[in-house]
Amino acid sequence: MANKRECVFCENTNLSKEHIFAQWLLKELNIFNNDVLMTHANIAGMPISNRKHAFSKLVNGLVCETCNNGWMSQLEGDCQNHIINLMNMNELETELAFLNEHHETVAKWAFKNVILLNSATNYRHLVPDEHYKELYSGKIPEGVFIDLAFCKSNPTIEWRQTHGGMILKDRNIPFNPNAKRYHITFQIKNLLLKVTYYESLNNTFYEDEGAVRLYPRFGVYGTPKIFDSIDDFDIHGFFHEYKE
Repeated sequence: MANKRECVFCENTNLSKEHIFAQWLLKELNIFNNDVLMTHANIAGMPISNRKHAFSKLVNGLVCETCNNGWMSQLEGDCQNHIINLMNMNELETELAFLNEHHETVAKWAFKNVILLNSATNYRHLVPDEHYKELYSGKIPEGVFIDLAFCKSNPTIEWRQTHGGMILKDRNIPFNPNAKRYHITFQIKNLLLKVTYYESLNNTFYEDEGAVRLYPRFGVYGTPKIFDSIDDFDIHGFFHEYKE
């Protein structure tokens, strides 16, 4: 007998069809019925597979009714108006003051979006199962860094997923090619959000010059800037790995 499908967050079997991007966001962007072509490319940039969906049908079938209509719905409600302002670059002084107090809430919203995006798209699953469980328990996993920035270009919505990220290492730390890691960036209008993870027994620090750090601590690394494109933001940032 086949195993029952379970919610990626709480293992409940009463599953729903959770939209990867909330319906309010798709309607705000006026793309609810638009098609999206998702391309999985290799390291050389050559397409491996393509998948075409209407945004309204881009769903994750491994989220239960309780999570969908409970904590996830609450998170969307807490962030909706602020995300709309940020993606339109409206009332930025007010919104940055909001982030100063509530940056972890917006970080959880970004984290939820990218891990569900990874699980539902035609790309290898980068996010460990335990990361879904930790978000369900109300935490962002240790080793995850979340940054926010703004972009001159406005493609409505776009994203990048990769296994990599450049690692700068102490020579005394053994190289671990099997370390769990991921690097997922998405853009909605002028708003850029990036979630980066690197698993290590040593201390790690990730820096992204010009971005606003949402998690683990709120702040700006270097001089704030507006990036030219999602690719410019995506390639920024380096891990430093070191021993105590």
